[in-house]
Amino acid sequence: MKRLFYLLFLLVVFSLQAYAQSCGVHCGTERWKVKTLTDSTAGNIDPTETTNSITQLRNKARPADLPDTTRADGAESKTFRVTGRVIRFKKEDDKDIHVVLAQTGHLERTVVVEFANVVCADVCSSPELERIRQARQDFVTKFGNPTTHFKAPPHITKIRVVGVGFFDRLHGQNGMAPNGIEIHPVLSMTVVP
Repeated sequence: MKRLFYLLFLLVVFSLQAYAQSCGVHCGTERWKVKTLTDSTAGNIDPTETTNSITQLRNKARPADLPDTTRADGAESKTFRVTGRVIRFKKEDDKDIHVVLAQTGHLERTVVVEFANVVCADVCSSPELERIRQARQDFVTKFGNPTTHFKAPPHITKIRVVGVGFFDRLHGQNGMAPNGIEIHPVLSMTVVP
């Protein structure tokens, strides 16, 4: 009887976990709700697009504290439009496309922009799902499917991305800005002639 009760208990626990994750597969963990715009403070994001250069993004003040499940004040509640040259890109373990974008004329000044994958939990329930999907599709259409190793585009290409500011933990990512700022997720991408 105890064994039957225990099995029923496990069934209920697993059912509740499945219900809590209403869509998608597990892809990432670290500050994941903030990265996918499904955190409780996502409603505070100003949708007005602010044009910034990569240099301006790199000069933004890094918050003293980066909460795991909510946005930091400042840049994480802003929508940015930034233009730069695609230096290299790859598919990350969390299924995002990690793109290193450089300031035109100063290729040593880089920032990371990330295209989320809509098959992932939380991304698939994001209020910006369609924009995230279209931005990623536009990137893949232009540059091809990424691999798990960095590759450079076959030609010099400048793109303009629109997305939300995000400060990542500083752990030596390729192309990371010194303050850890990224555009994550990207909500739109266009090629700049």
